[in-house]
Amino acid sequence: MPDEGQPEWLETLEKTPLTSRLRRKESLKRFNTWRIGGTADCLIDVVNITDLSFLLPFISKHRIPWFILGKGSNLLIPDTSWPGIILHLSGEFKSWEPLEQNNSTHKKNKVSAGAALADVTFAQRCVTHGWGGMEFLIGIPGTIGGAVAMNAGAHDGETAEFLLEAEWVDMEGNLNTSARDSLEFRYRFSELNGNYGKIITRAVFELQESDPETVENKLLECQNFRMEKQPYNQPSCGSVFKNPPGNFAARMIEDSGLKGKIRGGAQISLIHANFIVNLGNASSTDILALIDTIRETVFNKHSIYLEPEVQILQSSVYG
Repeated sequence: MPDEGQPEWLETLEKTPLTSRLRRKESLKRFNTWRIGGTADCLIDVVNITDLSFLLPFISKHRIPWFILGKGSNLLIPDTSWPGIILHLSGEFKSWEPLEQNNSTHKKNKVSAGAALADVTFAQRCVTHGWGGMEFLIGIPGTIGGAVAMNAGAHDGETAEFLLEAEWVDMEGNLNTSARDSLEFRYRFSELNGNYGKIITRAVFELQESDPETVENKLLECQNFRMEKQPYNQPSCGSVFKNPPGNFAARMIEDSGLKGKIRGGAQISLIHANFIVNLGNASSTDILALIDTIRETVFNKHSIYLEPEVQILQSSVYG
């Protein structure tokens, strides 16, 4: 017997033969790097293109609030219940596959990676092959899909430098491919960033063949930097704000006397001022309050409004 008040679309979806797993009233705390947030009425672990190509038109037809979720870094999830569908990519979207080169003398190597593959895993696998360039991903707690969508970067490297093409599914369930030059990459932005009608499923990169020891040393350098300069052992979203032109958000926050400030269970990190950490019982309200305090205080001191890099989970509805 269906639950009283259960939407019709959910009843229909529960009767649909999907390979992907559907969960109801699922806590979102373990699906984001801040370890906060409420529950989702419906969370689906999408494991293949077939299911994704069915679900997106279904969502569009029924005008269901929805969101696509990777590792949940750079994302603030409210403490309230989410009244729609969370799509969590898994299964075949975690693939990693070296691609053959037609020219054996070519010193660059192509690799295909699924959108749900962790950035850290991608970097480690490339290093084992002696392929250099994207070692900086070792310090980014996200997925390949997120890295492409926001042009993630660190240590003077950006994802767009190495991308050849991105594969994505539209709201009609069609599979598309876009070359790098068509995605309008710039600092922490691509044409796919924030465009919830284009879901990245896979990306192809070109990496430079190098001495394995040199590549591994670069990876360790990036990893050690993160461990020394960032609060890697505390839940956070990564950098909260984008760096303004010619300056660093962390420096401006620290200059404003905010380093270490606490609100409820959240704190502006004592290690890196552009990180807000969960001390153990933080709420989204605590974090939002610190974000507002930072923006207001930095503006009063420097006359610059810091632009958030973190996204807030909001409803996306397509008709």
